Amino acid sequence: MYHYYIMVLSASDCHGNPVKVLCSDDGKLETQSNNPSSNILLTSSSGVAVYADTQPIPTVDGNNRDGWLYKKTIANADKFNYYFYSQGSHPVLLGDLRSLVANVAIDNWQLNASVPFFVIYTKPTGVGDAGAWYHSKKAYAIDSLKNILIGEHVNLYCINKPKCTHNGNRDIELSTVIETGECLPTEEILTVSFQSDSAAPIQTQVLVGNLGYELNNNNQVYFNLIN
Repeated sequence: MYHYYIMVLSASDCHGNPVKVLCSDDGKLETQSNNPSSNILLTSSSGVAVYADTQPIPTVDGNNRDGWLYKKTIANADKFNYYFYSQGSHPVLLGDLRSLVANVAIDNWQLNASVPFFVIYTKPTGVGDAGAWYHSKKAYAIDSLKNILIGEHVNLYCINKPKCTHNGNRDIELSTVIETGECLPTEEILTVSFQSDSAAPIQTQVLVGNLGYELNNNNQVYFNLIN
């Protein structure tokens, strides 16, 4: 006599919503989640808008890794700026942000300036603006105690640990906060940049695979940087 057992599996996504559990051909169980990512092609007009004033511009990785590769080839103030927020139907306030995250690999570590960081800029008001084109800016950078391996793919994040990264990479918080201006939670966000340090040494090399942000109301956007 044979006995058959039926096992019912359940799972949830990063917001607690139920999702399907799938079995692959080799017997591995995987969850079917709704990946919120959109693609940004390096050579498209959207890609140009993201890397904007970056010098030198990012390139395809020579080892076929996914993402945009930035390499500083001259000892000057060159750096990359990847802008990944523009206002939609409603403004997002500084206090609305729950998390910023970037999936990166750092190929040449010389000092903390080798590690990119986030900067949030708020809209100018004409009164007490800290910059010519923004009211305040708030930066999140790495501290000297963090340990990152050369070439290791990690999720650099700030404010809070992201709920949805859609990869199994290690999460590392950028916990050093630098405020310029008022940085009130009620200020409307103008743009958000993930950028390298202009003081980074020559041969600084960073691969960025995706960028994203999450809001306190659980809205989220993730962008895959593709070639």
